[in-house]
Amino acid sequence: MLRGGVGRVTVRGVAELAGTTTRAVYVRFGGREGLLRALYRDAAMQMTGHHHAVPESDDMLAEVTALALAYRSGALSRPNAYALLMSTPPEVFEPGPDDRAISLESLERVVRALRRFASSGQLAACSPEEAGLQLWSLVHGLASLELRGVLGSGGPGGPQAEAVWRSAIATHVAGLGATR
Repeated sequence: MLRGGVGRVTVRGVAELAGTTTRAVYVRFGGREGLLRALYRDAAMQMTGHHHAVPESDDMLAEVTALALAYRSGALSRPNAYALLMSTPPEVFEPGPDDRAISLESLERVVRALRRFASSGQLAACSPEEAGLQLWSLVHGLASLELRGVLGSGGPGGPQAEAVWRSAIATHVAGLGATR
């Protein structure tokens, strides 16, 4: 549905894809902006679902790796939704404060884990909030590169890409445990 990017999404195109009328789409979503908002929120909730499915662990490397790979899974399973969530230019769609709050629930799951690790002495390099932003930056970069097919010769979802993810996360977690 998002072939050609979010900027090409039209009410008519969505109506045709759904086998309904444009009027039905307007009634349900109020127009293109409402439709994009609904898609954005759905993408955010799915990413949060991936993170909430990760069980808590006493091992920072194990849990942070699982959370990072959950992010990867979310990006790979719905690359167009991921692009809407993370890469849509503001002139095409600008999420409002409520939309952003929904999208940040996924990050909050990660920060809660990092707070646990900070209280147990495993996180020493920075605050849990700063570590969460660093981790988000890392996994977003990895996901973006993998979706473009440049993170290993196996292409998106391949074992070489996963090996890069695991190595990058292990290096980052080792740094998070270092004392200042």
